[in-house]
Amino acid sequence: MNIYRRVAEYYRSFSGLIAVALLIMIISIGFNALKPWPIKWLIDDILPQATIGVVHWHGITFSLAEAITAACTVYILTFLLHGATSVANNYLLIRIGLDALLRVRTQLYSYLQYLPLHFHDRRRSGDSTFRVAYDSQAIQTFFNRGFATIISSFLTLILTFFLMFKMNAHLALVSLSVVPFLWLSILLFAKKIRNESALLQQEESDVLSRAQEGLTSIRIVHAFGREEFEVKEFEKEARHSYNANLQLTLTNVFSSLIVGLVTAVGAALILYLGAHEVARGTLKVGDLWVFLAYLASLYAPLEQLSYTAWSLEGAAAGMQRVFEILDAEDSVPESKIAKPMIRPQGRITFESVYFGYESERPILKGLSLEVEAGETVAIVGGTGAGKTTLLSLIPRFYDPVAGRILIDGADIKEFSKKSVRSHQAIVLQDTLLLSGTIEENIAYGRPGATSAEIILAAQEAQAYEFISQLPHGFKTSVGERGVRLSGGQKQRIGIARAFLKKAPILLLDEPTSALDLETESEIMETLKQLVQRQTTIIITHRLSTVHHLAHRIIVLENGKMIESGTGEELLKKEGLYSRLWRAGNC
Repeated sequence: MNIYRRVAEYYRSFSGLIAVALLIMIISIGFNALKPWPIKWLIDDILPQATIGVVHWHGITFSLAEAITAACTVYILTFLLHGATSVANNYLLIRIGLDALLRVRTQLYSYLQYLPLHFHDRRRSGDSTFRVAYDSQAIQTFFNRGFATIISSFLTLILTFFLMFKMNAHLALVSLSVVPFLWLSILLFAKKIRNESALLQQEESDVLSRAQEGLTSIRIVHAFGREEFEVKEFEKEARHSYNANLQLTLTNVFSSLIVGLVTAVGAALILYLGAHEVARGTLKVGDLWVFLAYLASLYAPLEQLSYTAWSLEGAAAGMQRVFEILDAEDSVPESKIAKPMIRPQGRITFESVYFGYESERPILKGLSLEVEAGETVAIVGGTGAGKTTLLSLIPRFYDPVAGRILIDGADIKEFSKKSVRSHQAIVLQDTLLLSGTIEENIAYGRPGATSAEIILAAQEAQAYEFISQLPHGFKTSVGERGVRLSGGQKQRIGIARAFLKKAPILLLDEPTSALDLETESEIMETLKQLVQRQTTIIITHRLSTVHHLAHRIIVLENGKMIESGTGEELLKKEGLYSRLWRAGNC
């Protein structure tokens, strides 16, 4: 994976701004090169004539005060021009870097949103968050401390060396004697810095993941009195990050010391030789001063190039983590010729479906099932029978390992995932609410819904009464993940969200598990009306919920269908359903 080439692709669309920034950069470097010359003029041409009070320069006569004022004015003017162009250049470079950061962050977050659940099941959400928020910032480092610094340093080097060579070729060539040692330093530390940067970013990601996990689970932490344990676990992760950070800092400090020592030796050598030339009368004091000023301008970009190389290695570690996400394989791929699904009738067919979250542990084993349009089918069975897994395959959260799932006789893989899901309303066992108002959460699956439609859906879900009693009604904020509401209240909002969508297929995973019996009874009365116009698949452990509601009840065991029929028919068979019924009603 060529990280540098891939990073460059993000900046191609900014070529116009980059060209302007380069032009301003060249002008700024030119003004910077002029800054020592007013002082040289003051030292070599003005001060030697101070005793006579008049300065003669190329046929022009100045008073001493005028000459000194002119030298200082030109110096200030040169400084201001350099500063102004430098500010403009930095603004453009920072803007370009931020534009690239916005693009890569948006692309990364977008890709994470569309990656299937298989991908997210294997990762800690904190790690993905860290890559979006922090690793993505490496794209800025590549440009602002990489490309821009390299171009600026090379332009400064070329111009400075040219001026130094014109002044004194011998000293100019001697000044380059440090270059091989600087290059050796870069090679010596580059790989070490990249590896240590990658380790630090992983450790920082682990710290964020631990903090996020502990804080989002704060209720269970308090419930079991595990505060001290969580603090120790966090401290352990923070200690690993501390050690990685300290090691990288030591490497950076030591590498900077080596580079500084190399350039200091070079500067001392030039000072030694230049002082001897001044003593011999072959070099003016002002020329030596200008030469030393240029030497600083020569060594500064050389040092900067060393630091830039190491910064790029650190940035490469961050971008590699970004590209790991962007290169992740989609285990539920979208067909290139996927078409939109027109509103279906709702007939769902499972044809010999095999599936397992891990290849060596199959959950569904050759399941075949047909649900007619408008039919209400309940899926029951013991824990681990594959009920929720079956439901997750219909909206293509996952794809079967073998077999097919069809809607109205067409394989759902022929359609875009978005259009397949747009015709399905889902109520999950663990109802998830987003930070926002109750109204926004109910309308999440149908953003254009009117207030009247939202209120009606809340009424159907037996949620209107408790919502209307809240201080701000439907405008009440639910807090992060709905923390300000009870489990039953969240579940009723989730049901209202599904009712509002009015999709032809309704998927319910334990929709009443968090409700009291009275509220469950009220919602089931509503469901009886609702399921008459939708194909409904409902998963539940409460057999009494579906015994009379479902047209057909499917009993799963070890990923296979072992019984099918109405509630009364299954009771007469004296099979697994009958045993589950007696266990639940004893």
